[in-house]
Amino acid sequence: MGFLMSGPKSTTCTRLSEVMGVSHDSVNRFLLREAYEPKDLFAEARKLLNLMGGTLNVDDSTLDKPYSKHMDLVTHFWSGKHHRVAKGLNLVTLYYTDP
Repeated sequence: MGFLMSGPKSTTCTRLSEVMGVSHDSVNRFLLREAYEPKDLFAEARKLLNLMGGTLNVDDSTLDKPYSKHMDLVTHFWSGKHHRVAKGLNLVTLYYTDP
């Protein structure tokens, strides 16, 4: 669940089946049966965070790859630099500190 919810848009059932060592069909059936959202990931992570006085910084960046043709993880993401959808890698950085 965490893999699919925290991965970029290019995350696939095939990739999850490779990482977990299960069949593609079992991943597909699981996803058809369940309906997870980002709030579900936060609910799981919340148990590990001290939310009183802590700081969570989240940043996403698109690393431009306009000329790539067959690179894993390269797809189309919103780019603040170009103010439009651009081809590249999506990098999400999460940094958490607590007192």
